[in-house]
This record gives sequence, structure tokens and C-alpha cells, in this order.
Amino acid sequence: MSRVGLTGMHLLPLNRRWIEIHRRPMPFTGLDPKLNGFRIVQISDLHYSPVVWKHYLRQYLHWVNEMEPDLVVVTGDLITGGYRYAPKIAMLLATLKAKHGVVCTFGNHDYSMFGKRFFIEGVRRADYLEKHLINKGMIVLRNEVMQVKPSGVHKPLTIVGLDDEWSGNIDPEKAFRGVTDHHPVLCLNHNPANACELLKYPWQWMLAGHTHGRQLGTGKLGKHFYKHLKREYTHGYYCVHGRHLYVNRGLSYGQRVLDWCRPEVTVFKLQSV
Repeated sequence: MSRVGLTGMHLLPLNRRWIEIHRRPMPFTGLDPKLNGFRIVQISDLHYSPVVWKHYLRQYLHWVNEMEPDLVVVTGDLITGGYRYAPKIAMLLATLKAKHGVVCTFGNHDYSMFGKRFFIEGVRRADYLEKHLINKGMIVLRNEVMQVKPSGVHKPLTIVGLDDEWSGNIDPEKAFRGVTDHHPVLCLNHNPANACELLKYPWQWMLAGHTHGRQLGTGKLGKHFYKHLKREYTHGYYCVHGRHLYVNRGLSYGQRVLDWCRPEVTVFKLQSV
């Protein structure tokens, strides 16, 4: 649909790159009362690249800082491949200010376009990205666990960061080793397609991205030839067999054809239930 603005007729929607800030409660069973009100800001799918510019991303990271988050989580696809964007995204994310740090997990594009077929090269690129992020003070979880335990908190929040599934690097057995439901568990998982497969592990909440809010295989040809691509979870909140899943639509402005499919920053406030 076209739009009429002060500069005349526009063929593309004027608002498709306007960001939405979603604020949601994040209830946890067994949460330490002193973690009530703890703020987690999720961003995802920045896709820093020749077509997603630094100035665009920087303004929204500044907004994140204005929210005064306790923790920022970045759920994958920080870049769209390419060695030269690894130090650049690290420098950009280093401008984030969160009391308990910035946690990054990786998505398919962080391994460039190299999947299982070119496994070694993909891992080499992801390792290079991780090195630059850590050098700039970020926490990188690739099938790893961290605990958030502010002063005075007796029962920490456990965060499990899964690596990317598409590249073959996801290893939930390793990631959840030793993790129990004695503490509240938040899982970071770039692609939500495997949420049901991960139900055997003790997470209460899962934060994901990857989809950009889009459904695949919905047209006549898509339903006939690509029905296997249909996504169960595309955007927003889902209750998955009693667990909580939230799929962030991502921060980059690519592939925003539909009016409702706008870039997103999500602010969660922890609640004890």
C-alpha cells in the first residue's frame, strides 16, 4: 500500500522501519524476591552489514541505554557474515550500558553463509566474532551457562545460551549439563523452531529471534512446494506446553514488507510467581 506524506506519494510504507518497544512481565516460579523488577532488554538480528548501517543501529542502542537495563541479551545474527564486521559490531555493542553485562548468543549469519557443509570455515568466522566481542567486554554464551546473582540475592537467575542450530553447533546436552529447575532458568536460543524439542531441558523462559516476524510458505506455491518451511513460532509470546517462549522480530530493517512486522526491542521485567 502506498502512503501520502509531506514529500509526496511513497510506494513503500513509511512506517516499516519504525521501531516498536514492547514491555512485558517475565514471571518465574521460584524467583528470588530480590530479583523482582529486574529488567532484561532483548535485542536480536542486528545484521550489521553494508545494508544495515551503523547510524541506524547506534540510535536504538542509545534508546536501550535510556531504559537503564539490568541485563541486555542479544539473541543472534549480530552481523550478516564477513570478517570486517566482527570488530565493528563489537565496538557498537560496547556502547551498551547494563548493570550486569551484555550477553550474546550466535545465529546462522554469525557463521556467515557457511553451514554444516563448510563447518570449519563457519566456526572460524564465529570464533573471530567471539574474540572481538569478548575483547570489548561482552559475555558470549555458546552452549554455556552463566548465573546472575546481584548483591543480596540467594537464588540466582540461570541463563543458558545455546549456539546456532543451522550451522550444526547447537549442543543442548552440553549447555544444560548440571542445570536443574532448583533455580529459575532463562534459555537464549536464536531459532525458536526447536522449542518443543528442547522441552526435556529445565527452562521456564526462552528468548529467540531469527524470523523477523515473517511466516514462510504461506502462498499457494509455498504451501505446495515449501510446506516444510512453515514456521510454528514467528513473533511475540507463545505458551509452549506450559513454558514461556518469546520471539523477537529483530532490530534490522530488512524484510519489513508488512506494516505490522516492524523492528523490535523488548523489555522484560522479572516477577516472582
